[in-house]
Amino acid sequence: MEKKQNRIEWIDNFKACACFLVVLGHLIQSLKKANIDHGYELTTYINWFIYLFHMPAFLAISGFLYNLKRKEFNWKNYKEFEVKKIVNLLVPYIFFYVLYLSINICFSSSVNSPKGIDELIGILNNPMSPYWFLYALIALFIVIPIIEKILKSKKNVLICMVILKLISFFYVPNVYFIKVIMMQGIYFYIGCVIQLYKSGEWWKKIIFGLVYVISSIAIYVNKKKINDFMYFNMECIMGIIGTVGMFYMFYSKNNIYLFKTFRNFTFEIYLMHTIFAAGIRIVLLKIGIVNYIIHLVFGIISSIYIPVIISVISKKIKFSQIVFYPVNTIKYYKERKN
Repeated sequence: MEKKQNRIEWIDNFKACACFLVVLGHLIQSLKKANIDHGYELTTYINWFIYLFHMPAFLAISGFLYNLKRKEFNWKNYKEFEVKKIVNLLVPYIFFYVLYLSINICFSSSVNSPKGIDELIGILNNPMSPYWFLYALIALFIVIPIIEKILKSKKNVLICMVILKLISFFYVPNVYFIKVIMMQGIYFYIGCVIQLYKSGEWWKKIIFGLVYVISSIAIYVNKKKINDFMYFNMECIMGIIGTVGMFYMFYSKNNIYLFKTFRNFTFEIYLMHTIFAAGIRIVLLKIGIVNYIIHLVFGIISSIYIPVIISVISKKIKFSQIVFYPVNTIKYYKERKN
């Protein structure tokens, strides 16, 4: 694996693609809620297609990195690991959750889904989109090492995750911490166990992609004819196949120029994209622009590149990095003090 500045480039490309799909999916949804829609069934399908695998892929790459960097389990390592992970995830989770909620309340007359101060309680057990993902990672990073210690082998843990996923088809607990482990743990652990070999020729990847898209179209077109249980199962299977497919597509492919401008800033984009997507939509509507394509293009640009600009500026103002990378920021100031 080629590394540059301690980064693995194909993983950055993988995350950049998944991040772009998150931005696009949220943007399509927000434009529809704002009644800015050209009415084509195609965008509804694209949104559904994106949601088949984009968040499972994000969870899987998190699991892959966890497996890549983890140490042999002992309670000392576990404690050090958890402190770093929880601080690194909890600080941006709380900061951007509160920031997003505050902005939503201040501009409640202009946003698609006005929220109240009572949503603050949800930070503990019912997080808002998109910040549920950070909550899910916190839960998984706490629980997965313990399950691995108890069950000994990856195979046993994967079987456990499959069983929990199957149970979630019939029963979803009210405790969000348990819910995300049951529903999302399988995707995270697929990333832990996936074995990456030479990814093959591009023509094989094109065939895989075409088969996946055609299969998804067949499910989408016939979804009304399928009972809910079968449909839910098929979506889950397509999510797993799509996630594995993304590893297959991106493994060892470093020079993907499409993602070079933002692939090192996916975390910051994830944290801030909804704020700026809503902001540009409100501005465009205020000046009378309702064209769908204009909203889509400016929404994507704003959602991706304003967070990139903020991140670049933030790196020059070291203390501001505390809201993105708290552990590294604290470490920097400790070393500077010494």
